[in-house]
Parts: sequence; structure tokens; C-alpha cells
Amino acid sequence: MEIIQMQDYELVATLNKNVQDVHVELFPESFTPYKYEPIRDYFKEIMMDSNQLFLVVKEDTTPIGYVWLTLRHSAETPFKKASKSLYIHQISIDKNHSNKGAGSQVIAYIEKLGKQLGVTKIELDYWIENKIAKNFYKKIGFMITREVVHKEIN
Repeated sequence: MEIIQMQDYELVATLNKNVQDVHVELFPESFTPYKYEPIRDYFKEIMMDSNQLFLVVKEDTTPIGYVWLTLRHSAETPFKKASKSLYIHQISIDKNHSNKGAGSQVIAYIEKLGKQLGVTKIELDYWIENKIAKNFYKKIGFMITREVVHKEIN
């Protein structure tokens, strides 16, 4: 398996289908069905920001997944100390390659990248209904430090 940092917005938009389909399945009231063109255009635009990082995961020469990260710099405020972190927006490994160690290898790569960038932590969130993500992140050492709640108002 090979993990490559790249800016191929067309490939990332194609690989995004798995993530978007899961989001739509779990929360159809919040997510729109996958449409390649607008997602491609969105990734093309955000890839111009040097704090947006994209990794593509390949098995042999075949792309099997991707990661979208943001390098976050938080200035010190009267309330919080300054910090530098990597935030994982999306991580996706093709279903045919899941449960074979690819996710753990990707996280190990991100940890190494984070050390090179001088970050002190890796952050992410996942949907509460996504039990696979919850179990995976717990197994590899992520800790829940905050919960986000909402209330619908009609």
C-alpha cells in the first residue's frame, strides 16, 4: 500500500462517492446525493489553500481511498492556549479493502506527517450513527473530548 500527498481534485472527487453515499444513507435530511461535477469543483477550489491537505491511498497502482485534512493554527486567546493540529474532515477506504489494515496505516502516516508539521494532536469528528468509525478510532487511541448536540426548531 502506498499513501501519497497530492492535489488531484478529479480523483478525490471520484473517491468521495463512498463518503457522500454513507452520509446520505445515515442523514438524508442533511446531505445531498453524490454529484461528481460540483464536488470536483469544490475540491478544486479548496485545494488552492495550502492548509488543505489531501492523501490518496493506493494498492499497487489502484486508488482505494483518500483523506482530506486541514492544518489548523489556533492563536492563543484569553480562554485557550495556542495550538496547531491536523483535522481529518474525511477518510475513506474502499469497502473491498476495509478491515485489512489500510485505515491503521493511514492514521500512522497522518501521525508521522503531523510530527513533521509540528502539530500536537490529530482531531476529527464522526456521525454518532457511524459505529464502524467510532469503534475504529477508539481502537487506535482516539479519545472523545467533546460532544456536539443540536436541536431542531421548526
